[in-house]
Amino acid sequence: MSTISFLKGKRALITGASGRIGQAIANKLAQAGASVVLTGRNLESLKEAAANIKQNLTTDNNNVSDNPTVETFSCDVTDETSVKELFARIQGNDGQQIDILINNAGTNVDKPLSDLTANDFEWVMKVNVLGPFLCSREAFKHMSNGGRIINVGSLSAMSPRPDSTAYTTSKFALNGLSRSLALDGREHGVSVGIIHPGNVASDLLTREMIQARQQEGFVDANDVAECVLTMVAMPPTTGILELVVLPTTQPFVGRG
Repeated sequence: MSTISFLKGKRALITGASGRIGQAIANKLAQAGASVVLTGRNLESLKEAAANIKQNLTTDNNNVSDNPTVETFSCDVTDETSVKELFARIQGNDGQQIDILINNAGTNVDKPLSDLTANDFEWVMKVNVLGPFLCSREAFKHMSNGGRIINVGSLSAMSPRPDSTAYTTSKFALNGLSRSLALDGREHGVSVGIIHPGNVASDLLTREMIQARQQEGFVDANDVAECVLTMVAMPPTTGILELVVLPTTQPFVGRG
């Protein structure tokens, strides 16, 4: 997709923005003209991501004054107070609302069921489900002129892998949350969708996991970001409820 500034004047909040997928999404939205707000728990990593995005913008456009803003705020999306403070700080800066929310923050505990603790399960559910709920609820309050929310799900919500009980359950729940938010968003002019990436060499995968899935192939994080940009770029009267992006070689649709 072209980097024409069709999102100029829009403001996007991306959670988990210092990770590979989050940073790729933020970069794509910024290149399309959106001012981006990066959030996560590690402020130093966020600042590094912001510097990379600004550098890419400068490379694409010599007139730096025309570039969208890139802001960073630390936030724990599992903590209600932290999320409320995040939205208050964002709007307090200049009064501009959030037009786009990308719920990208996620985690995984890769253990056999017999070794999975209640704390493991609870933590994954808090990051992958409670976080998007809290951020979406606050975003609804700020999207007075309508907006768009995109949740980053997973192919695991359709086809689980072994030893992924907590992660798979959380992504099924996120799918349900997305549909419920899409229904509730109608009267507010808020469109909600979910994207399910297949294999992505993201920060959640260990080296062993990447090696084990090498034969299946991987989607580049930038390709996932391109799909998110497509979802965001739809007219206000149109939404993409669900999108699956996966390597053409990944065995999902059928087995040969």
